[in-house]
Amino acid sequence: MVDVSLIIPIYNAESYIKLLLKDLTDQTFENAEYLLIDDGSTDGTKKLVETWMNDSRDKRFKLISKQNGGVSSARNKGLDLATGTYMIFVDSDDRLRPNFIEMYVTQIQKMGTDMEVFSAIRVSNNETLSKTGKIDYAPIASDRIITPKEYIIYFSDLHAWGYPFCYIVKRSVWGDVKFKERIKYQEDVLAFFMVWVNHPQMQIHVNAESYYYYYIRNDSALRKMTTADDWQFVEVDDLVINELLTEDSLKSTVPYIWALKVSSLMTVIATAVIENKQGDYVKARKMFLEIVPKAKMISFKTKLRRALQWIIVKLNLKYVIRRVYGVIYD
Repeated sequence: MVDVSLIIPIYNAESYIKLLLKDLTDQTFENAEYLLIDDGSTDGTKKLVETWMNDSRDKRFKLISKQNGGVSSARNKGLDLATGTYMIFVDSDDRLRPNFIEMYVTQIQKMGTDMEVFSAIRVSNNETLSKTGKIDYAPIASDRIITPKEYIIYFSDLHAWGYPFCYIVKRSVWGDVKFKERIKYQEDVLAFFMVWVNHPQMQIHVNAESYYYYYIRNDSALRKMTTADDWQFVEVDDLVINELLTEDSLKSTVPYIWALKVSSLMTVIATAVIENKQGDYVKARKMFLEIVPKAKMISFKTKLRRALQWIIVKLNLKYVIRRVYGVIYD
């Protein structure tokens, strides 16, 4: 059995996949398998990967072809085929430091945890690796091992996120959890919450270190989101709440997830204003004003932000929303 399985969905990645293939070949950790799930690519991706594998003769690479079904479908295929003690998800347009796998595996083995969480570096160019920011776990990183309950509260206050590549997880803990294939956005968040609900006493450790370069392309789906897309964030929040209500030890975290839903609704409100979707604006505004008083928030910064948003939304100050969020969305 290999120590770790990397699950890597690929689709029409011909123009950039070589960078990742080189990073995978250069990894210092040997006892791994790279499950490259070709999700029905229509360009030269499959041929390029096959040529790379033949030339490199790196036994860690495994190419699996399937009919196109989306990223969740590809990840689920990887979950079915993974044999490693641990699992890591990698995106095909991102980059890795040579010791990426080694540090992830070394840390989870050292701590004896079920899940290790790492920071990641945001880059604007996946060739030059020009840094633009960070998915930063440093504010909550420590030597302590925590349970899902504490981690979920961090999550609700936007101090933790669902980026799959920031996690290495024991395959036995992931169990039968699958990504919901009909959900286009936040499917990763829902999957992680399902893992936590299934194992409320699992051990989690959070690191500040970064070994992963996260690249958002100009044609990324996140850059094309509409009001209709944003509603799916709200839907996922509701699905998460339903999951939490099935586990007695986690029911107390539901008011914190209401805070997460508040954030999602504010996104809908902003997009609806920018797109002039009055019906969506009215619906999201009503839900926002109803939920804010019930939501639990941790940090003063979050409470202040929500208070300002409450005033703006309550007073129907659409011009302020358009001015503030228009800059963000541009």
